[in-house]
Amino acid sequence: MNHLHLKALTVALPLAALLGCATVRVTPVATGSGEAAYELAGTSIAQLEAEAQRLCPHGYDVRRQAHHYQRMANDQLYPVRLWDRITGNLNTPTNDKAQMAVLCKAPPKAPPP
Repeated sequence: MNHLHLKALTVALPLAALLGCATVRVTPVATGSGEAAYELAGTSIAQLEAEAQRLCPHGYDVRRQAHHYQRMANDQLYPVRLWDRITGNLNTPTNDKAQMAVLCKAPPKAPPP
């Protein structure tokens, strides 16, 4: 592998990894009872569940959730399939949306002394 190929590979791999990373949008919600509640939006329910576990270390109740998955029409084009193969399917074009509303559970109360 020559020096130019190595430089291109050094730039392309981290870029491909970044394109494949998905983020979760977290919106705090007021409950009026003092309990923490959040609206989560991302690309998969599993991703949202992981974020809910991070936000609510004592557990949470799911109030509602939805997941919509749809392949985009250009998914069958050769350049898209080639790019998917090169990046290891990190950037598969989809219209993948997930939403979840969670209510965090309160920490367990200590027994009276």
